[in-house]
Amino acid sequence: MEREASGLDTAALRRKMVNRVWWVGIRNTVGYGLMAFATPGVGQAAKSAGMGWVPVVGGPLIFIGILGFLGTVFGTLPGLFVVRGAGRALSHYTFDTFIPRITKVDGADATRGRPKGMTLTLHTAEGHESPLMRVNPVPRRGPWRNPWPEGIDEGLYIAGDPHFGVVGYVPSSGVFLFMQPDDWDGTADERRQASPGRVRRAAEAELNQRII
Repeated sequence: MEREASGLDTAALRRKMVNRVWWVGIRNTVGYGLMAFATPGVGQAAKSAGMGWVPVVGGPLIFIGILGFLGTVFGTLPGLFVVRGAGRALSHYTFDTFIPRITKVDGADATRGRPKGMTLTLHTAEGHESPLMRVNPVPRRGPWRNPWPEGIDEGLYIAGDPHFGVVGYVPSSGVFLFMQPDDWDGTADERRQASPGRVRRAAEAELNQRII
């Protein structure tokens, strides 16, 4: 089932993922915060200087800034659980399995925004098939972007155990995904029947519990 992912440094990719999450969080917080809270002051100053059109343009920016800022703040806590789960997984597993084909299910036709759910099935070159997996990009992609990473249909590497949870890495676009079985309770028998080594490793990575 496994193919050595020569050239992939899991530790380096883990650092890249964590740094990207921090960068996106800081960028969104500062950017939306400035739009929401700095634009009114700029508008008043511009109006005093005779540029009355500036507050008119600034109104939509303030609205977008408030929505974006609140979305970033309220999305931080759930996002931290996902990032922590993905980081723990990459501390105990490596990107040693290449998945040449996937089947998108929920959200398959989405081309922009954040669909209510995104699920897929992983298919290995040897014909093995994963449970239906719930997908969560790490970090979350902007609502103006395609929720599915570019190049995912051409394959991705995974680190982890599909019956417990995996981190996906799409090499063509550099996007990370965190995935766990969509029907967690329905796949409990597969986890109970796993070998002691698999169970122990998943427990060490804290993948023996539902995270998403």
